Amino acid sequence: MRLFIAVAADDEIKSAAAEAVARLRRVGGNFRWVDPRDMHTTLRYFGARSEDELPEIQALMRRAAAATAPFEIVYGGVGAFDSFKEARVVWIGLSEGFIPMERAAGLVGRDEPRPYSPHLTVGRNRGAVAPPEFVAALRAEPILNLRRPVTRLSLYASKPAPFGHAYEVLFEAELTGAA
Repeated sequence: MRLFIAVAADDEIKSAAAEAVARLRRVGGNFRWVDPRDMHTTLRYFGARSEDELPEIQALMRRAAAATAPFEIVYGGVGAFDSFKEARVVWIGLSEGFIPMERAAGLVGRDEPRPYSPHLTVGRNRGAVAPPEFVAALRAEPILNLRRPVTRLSLYASKPAPFGHAYEVLFEAELTGAA
């Protein structure tokens, strides 16, 4: 199973993301859209791991959660990796809460070479270049300004499914650190 640690999206952000996806889907382009039920902001991706490794990962999460006080994040606007015109991944980014998210990612051992960029993935491009009308629609998406508390870290398993991947929360660690 493929494992990752993330902050789960709450119902309000899932609903807002679903509305954004519905608007963008109508415009066209060759995108695979993320089911809102599966939306999350990844802190660390482990890749394929065996079940034997779960206790070690859970212990890592407990230590990180004990060193992290609950905090708030604010989901802001829609963006894209690499750019709007060459949108490989469409996401909703954070407008506040980047520093505590980055700290939490460090505490769970994030070690990717790319700078950390917390976001909620909403779609992945199957094509090369987004059509101009899609780029215009991305630019027109409203800023969400959705504030939510972060009170726990979640360990997800990603398993292949007929529609892509199915996510299952295997473990959660409550944030109990001092503010």
